[in-house]
Amino acid sequence: MNQGTSREAVLDHLRELLGAVGVLVGPQAERYGIDTRETFGARPVAVVRPESTEQVAAVVRVCAQAGLPMVAQGGNTSLSGGSVPRSENSCIVLSLSRMNRVLAVDPLRFTVTAEAGCVIQSIHAAVEAVDRLLSLEWGAIGSASLGGAISTNAGGLNVLRYGNTREQVLGLEVVLADGTIWNGLRSLRKDASGYDLKHMFIGAEGTLGIITKAVLRLHPRPRHAQSMFASLPQLHRLPQVFALARDVCGDNLSAFELIHGGMVDRIVDTQSALSFPLTERSPWYILMKVGGSGPVESQLEAFYEAGLRDGFLGEAIATQSVQQENAIWAIRHEMIPFRYLRGRMVKWDASVPLDVIPEFLDQVVRAVGEIDPLAQVIAFGHVGDGNLHMSAWPRCDVDPEVLEQVVMRITAAVDNLIWAFSGSICAEHGVGVENLLRLRGQKSDVEVRLMRALKSTLDPANLLNPGVLLLPGLADE
Repeated sequence: MNQGTSREAVLDHLRELLGAVGVLVGPQAERYGIDTRETFGARPVAVVRPESTEQVAAVVRVCAQAGLPMVAQGGNTSLSGGSVPRSENSCIVLSLSRMNRVLAVDPLRFTVTAEAGCVIQSIHAAVEAVDRLLSLEWGAIGSASLGGAISTNAGGLNVLRYGNTREQVLGLEVVLADGTIWNGLRSLRKDASGYDLKHMFIGAEGTLGIITKAVLRLHPRPRHAQSMFASLPQLHRLPQVFALARDVCGDNLSAFELIHGGMVDRIVDTQSALSFPLTERSPWYILMKVGGSGPVESQLEAFYEAGLRDGFLGEAIATQSVQQENAIWAIRHEMIPFRYLRGRMVKWDASVPLDVIPEFLDQVVRAVGEIDPLAQVIAFGHVGDGNLHMSAWPRCDVDPEVLEQVVMRITAAVDNLIWAFSGSICAEHGVGVENLLRLRGQKSDVEVRLMRALKSTLDPANLLNPGVLLLPGLADE
């Protein structure tokens, strides 16, 4: 085969490799071409669904010989458009959904090995059965896949205690752009024998290779865990409240979230299955989780008493049952603004130093208000590690061209504020398509040159997820 091979011939060859069930075209393939927000995507040439690493390698070789680009896809839960085609009939979607097995759980080594298409929740169930903890946790663990989490270096609720996905990965198996299989499935904590190659593929969004398997680090399961939901009457007290939580709870503090009061109101007033946990409403709340080998209730009590005494906190509730725990965290998991607000959403997945969050948010609200006085600003997130999920909702009853100009101005203004506060516009959702052009303001020419050199070495034909993460010519524009 060669680059003159017709696409029908390529599909016939792929059917020979995978069988009819392994190649989807037409209406069956369409849902794989649209992202979870229905914002990005296009119809793929086909969707291929290999069942093994060897089949992935064979598919990559066929597509590489034909010059046909590929987009690797797991659970398709990306919030930045990084796992769907960019234009109609331009590429193959390589779905890893059939590679969904937990291969080994080793409670003595504190490791789990799983295929890239394995849903995170399935891995949780497997490690819980041997009394271990997998730290990867966020709202979409019931649909997000392991390969996607690694490819975006996903964060989530437990980064404060355990670190990002990168810190959980001990080894990888990867299919390279020419179909070569690199087996780096090691479970060693220490290996100083040269470049740690796995880190090239973590956070690379499928642009350097296709992750097929991974060995993950496990942790002891806390014997005791409790959460607290507390009102935060004054946002500027947030850094002191977090410092107090760290001082009192130490390493037992695993999650510390900032919750937007207006979003809580919308959620509990809309979702009949969810109820407001306090008696009085507040503009802001904090939600924290503490876990350890011994009882942690006294730590929560000490934290709250000190916060109340110093005027940092208002009303609060500490969970006393699994049901309460699930109910409170269900509110946090439901923090999905586009489900509750109408109009055009301008979104940021930002990180800034924790101590400047109040000042930063104040300036964001002012900057957006100067452009559109009627726009709403929503902010919440994993502030224990400085990660804020923000969105602005400008007026939608204006001419579309005017709205587009407003969106562009708001985006630029807030991006510039993020950089002015020494932050990043890509904290945990990845670059994808949504943030690609905006990286011009964040990446230096040196960084871009190094990234392009790595891409050209590992994928010289630019067939792996082209148009994502790295813009060709970015440093020259």
